[in-house]
Amino acid sequence: MKAKTISISALFLCMSTTALLAQSTQDTIKGEKKIDEVKIIGNTKKSTESNIIATQRKSAEIIERVGAAQLSKQGVGDVATAVTKATGTVKQEGGNTISVRGLLDRYNATTMNGLPIPSDDPENKNIDLSLLKTDIIDYISLEKVFNPRLMGDFGGANINIVSKEYSGKGFITLGMDSGYNLQNSKTDKFLLQDGPNYFGTKVIKVPANPLGAYNYKTRWNFKDAFGPSMTMPINTGLNLQMGKSFKIGEQGRLNTYAYAGFNNDFTYREGSEGQFGRETMFKNYQKVQKYSYTTNTTGMLNLFYRINSNHQLKWITNYIHSTNQEAKIYEGQIRDYAENGGAYVRRADYKVTNTLVNQLGGDHKLTDKFSINWIAGYNYLNSQRPDRITNTLVRNDDGTYSATREAGLNNRYFDNLDDKEYTGNITFNYNLNDQTKIAFGYQGRFKERKFLSRQMDFKWRNDLSDPIRITDPNNVDAIFNSYNYAKGLFDITSSFGLATELQPIIYNGNQDVNSGFANVDYKFSDKFMAQLGVRYDRVRQFIEWNVNYYTPINEIEKVYNKFLPAFNLKYSINDKQNIRLAASRTYTLPQLKEMAPYIYVDVTETTQGNYYLKPSDNNNLDLKWEYFPKSGEVISLSGFGKYIQNPISRTLINSSDQFLSYLNAGDWAYVYGIEAELRKDIFNFGNGSKLYTFINATYMNSKAELDADKVAKDTYNPLSGNSLFTVSFDTKDDKLQGAADFVGNANLGLNHKWNSGSELDLVASYSYVGSYIYSIGSLGSGNIEQKPINMLDFTAKLRFKNNIDFGISLKNLLNPEIKRVQQNLLNSETYNFKRGQIIGVNVGYKF
Repeated sequence: MKAKTISISALFLCMSTTALLAQSTQDTIKGEKKIDEVKIIGNTKKSTESNIIATQRKSAEIIERVGAAQLSKQGVGDVATAVTKATGTVKQEGGNTISVRGLLDRYNATTMNGLPIPSDDPENKNIDLSLLKTDIIDYISLEKVFNPRLMGDFGGANINIVSKEYSGKGFITLGMDSGYNLQNSKTDKFLLQDGPNYFGTKVIKVPANPLGAYNYKTRWNFKDAFGPSMTMPINTGLNLQMGKSFKIGEQGRLNTYAYAGFNNDFTYREGSEGQFGRETMFKNYQKVQKYSYTTNTTGMLNLFYRINSNHQLKWITNYIHSTNQEAKIYEGQIRDYAENGGAYVRRADYKVTNTLVNQLGGDHKLTDKFSINWIAGYNYLNSQRPDRITNTLVRNDDGTYSATREAGLNNRYFDNLDDKEYTGNITFNYNLNDQTKIAFGYQGRFKERKFLSRQMDFKWRNDLSDPIRITDPNNVDAIFNSYNYAKGLFDITSSFGLATELQPIIYNGNQDVNSGFANVDYKFSDKFMAQLGVRYDRVRQFIEWNVNYYTPINEIEKVYNKFLPAFNLKYSINDKQNIRLAASRTYTLPQLKEMAPYIYVDVTETTQGNYYLKPSDNNNLDLKWEYFPKSGEVISLSGFGKYIQNPISRTLINSSDQFLSYLNAGDWAYVYGIEAELRKDIFNFGNGSKLYTFINATYMNSKAELDADKVAKDTYNPLSGNSLFTVSFDTKDDKLQGAADFVGNANLGLNHKWNSGSELDLVASYSYVGSYIYSIGSLGSGNIEQKPINMLDFTAKLRFKNNIDFGISLKNLLNPEIKRVQQNLLNSETYNFKRGQIIGVNVGYKF
């Protein structure tokens, strides 16, 4: 048959093929080749390194992808770890968020198949990526350069997770894994909170009449999770994957993929934490023990229905139930209570999160020139902290311990966050001619959030003699119990409103974004093309609150109109080299939690929202050179710069009781840097075996203005005649919060294939994260600086011809200190822990 001229690259990207066989004829008049016949043979995986890099080379935009195939070889099981393998990315230590090119969580976005997904934590904008398993994805795309089809709330990167589409013969795979953190051997007991169960399915409820009677069924005392007979808490995991393709009619095909899995993790850490001023010690815990137990239960179903070659529908549903239990013990000093030592603080924290993501989409080619892509989603998230327990004890001169009398230092706390979100995209694509393509469309995102918290304070009465003394500080049940309550020795009161009524602290919010966008791709020649576009966002943010201190207003509504231009230029020096230039303007919205004047109290850190917080405007510039020596290889060098207006920073506030808030701390900030990437085969031998490496590194420099007068002006309220916050910065400018000077990853891998069909992968992975500002200081307190971190992992994976997989992993072999130091007169150490070395094994069988 005869065919019109076809772009092989476009066909390769749009269809699932591993081989294209074509006959061509030479048109002697026009001097060009035409494809006479095309045969499509077999199936390909979008997650393979060769396809990942081929897409990067042919794309009109600057993109970087991490494929599931390579992640499997490295033993990477979650998306958070996978993202850190890309250039210029850092996982924030002590938290679950990602920094890209020095820009923290609020500057980044997370999407699944192009649609936003909710955060599991009200403190953060993005979901904890460690909750998402790499088994359920094809690849992760880091879009560091803005394109108008992306959400305008964009600064560092859009992290897009592409769900797995399976095609081929039916399969069932059963996988099991186990691991042990060597640091767990340092404790003879693994302490956890009373109440939650092994699978994390039990949620403790607020008891009936919580202030008028002692109706608390769970104990204050920590329990030993394993008892005296078992002192080695071992991580376990089990997952089941299934996939199959079904032919429907003459042209139709239904591709199905399902995943179900459970895994847990036990981690023990010991170290130190503190909270300091310029010369003042607020809290200094020289001995801290943390017992952590997490669970993750994930279920996913993906259905891709190809009606024919022009029409496809897809349905994706993903459910995650995750829990995190922490039992923490802090020993040391507290200002005004135990300045000479003897403080003993116990904190039991149990977080339960349910996340549901549903998506329905379609791709439709209506004519040779016109196509439509659409996708709509509904996200629901519920996150709870049920029965968080805090006790503050002080050691007496005789070695016994007593509970402090002050209200709030012994409490039980419950909170609940509900997020509902409707979101959708539709894009119309029209090819005017061989040189010009137009894309335009609409995006909508409508979020509703409801948050409430309740806290019950247990206070030993001041008119009575000294509180009961205990010899074991973990035996708090001997102090707070139904017997002592009936005797009237302590009161149970509310932390908000009337002491006898359990009134919740609340904040509710809405965030609506309506967007229109348009792109024009123009091909000047076979080597040079340009993409010009613009996006318009109308943003509405509304938030109302009722909190436990006076605020002159109780709600606020803000509307923003953002016009966001962008262009991408690509020049192909030859078939193997590209030069790219991109520029754009975007913005960064303050998050609802950052705006709500809700006070969240942790043991060594307190944060409060700022309802005067304004968006940042980001001006972005990128220049990149790419070289692709052969399939699966790339060498690249990039320069980037960002100029940010009204940057948002987390900053210490002037206060006798030290706390942090979110501020537009200055008028401007900038960050610029150089990125380098190398993916190269070092040596090829035998039957497709090879020794290979991939290395990336990012050097950054940044500076941000710090203006105390601006903060006072921005947060001034005429009703009260005062500023909500005042600060006294130590300098007029400083580095941008979160921006490390240098970030690097180096990987060396060996892939060996036997003639029998078995295959071995050995990968050593080294990562380095330079120092960066964790939070900005004021009143001479000094910045808190995160010190450099070196990490080394090793994995081995053996795939036998008989469908059995076996793997061994050695993670965090260097076991570095995760240390933060405050740059005050005392050079105080605010955080110092080690994560521990982990030995793991896994086995899988494919039926």
